[in-house]
Amino acid sequence: MVEIPDYLLERSREARARLSGAPPGDSQSDATETAVVAAAESAPAEPVSTTPEIEKVEPPKPIAPWVIAAKERKKIPVWMAPVALFLPIWAFMIWGTLEAPSYDTEGPIAAGGAVYAQCSACHGAGGGGGVGYQLNDGEVLKTFPDVESHVAWVVNGSSAAGTPYGNPDREGGQRISQNQGVMPNFAALESYEILEVVLYERVTHGLQDASALEAYVLWIEAGDLPDWEVGVSPQSIFASFLEFLEMNPEAKEAYEENLEEASG
Repeated sequence: MVEIPDYLLERSREARARLSGAPPGDSQSDATETAVVAAAESAPAEPVSTTPEIEKVEPPKPIAPWVIAAKERKKIPVWMAPVALFLPIWAFMIWGTLEAPSYDTEGPIAAGGAVYAQCSACHGAGGGGGVGYQLNDGEVLKTFPDVESHVAWVVNGSSAAGTPYGNPDREGGQRISQNQGVMPNFAALESYEILEVVLYERVTHGLQDASALEAYVLWIEAGDLPDWEVGVSPQSIFASFLEFLEMNPEAKEAYEENLEEASG
C-alpha cells in the first residue's frame, strides 16, 4: 500500500472546503476525504490477463526396424569365442577326410579300401592325416618299408608313449609313438582284413606298385593266414609268410622277382 503525504491531504482538504464553502479543518470533510483515499488505496488492482504459452513437444521419432531387430536378436554366447578360434585348426585336421579315395574295384587291395574306412577318421580318407599321421605321398612306406612291420603295427596299435617305431633310418626322422594321436589296435579284425588294408594303404597312399605285392595278394586268396593277435612281431609274421611261399611256387616266384627288381 502507498502512503499519501500529509501535505497532499491538507491541500486536498483546503480545495474541497473552498468548493463546498465549508471551513478548513471540517471533520466531516476530513473523514470523507480519508474514506475516499482509503477506498482508493484498498481497491484491488485489476488483474492483467495473460495467455500462457503452451510448449510444443515433438513426438519421438520412430525406431528403425533394423535397430529393433538388432536389439531383439540373441547375442552370441561367450563360450563360442574359443570355439570359433579353434575352427580353422579343426578344419585343417580333417582336411584329409574330404579327399575321395581312389583304388581298384576288384581284388584284395580294393577290399582293403572298405576296411580303411575305419582308419579314415584319423588318417583322412585320402591318407592326408589329421589326428593320426599322414600316410599318402609315400609317407607310409617311409615308416614301414616292409609289409610285416606294417601289419604288426596295425595289429598291435601304439606302443608306449615316446617309443620309436618303424624304420630307424626314416627320412625326416623315426616316428615316435603317441607323438600324434594314439593308434588303437585292430586285432579284432580278421587276419585277411588286416593284410588287405595294409596292401591298400601301401598302394593307394604309399604309391607302391601293386605288382610288387602280388605274393601277399596270393597269400590272402589262398586263405592260409595265421590268426594275428596283440603282441605279434614282424619277425613271426615274416616267418609265416616264408612258410606260405614254400608251399606256393607261384607266390614264391612273384616274391623273388620283386626282390630282384628292387635290388637291381
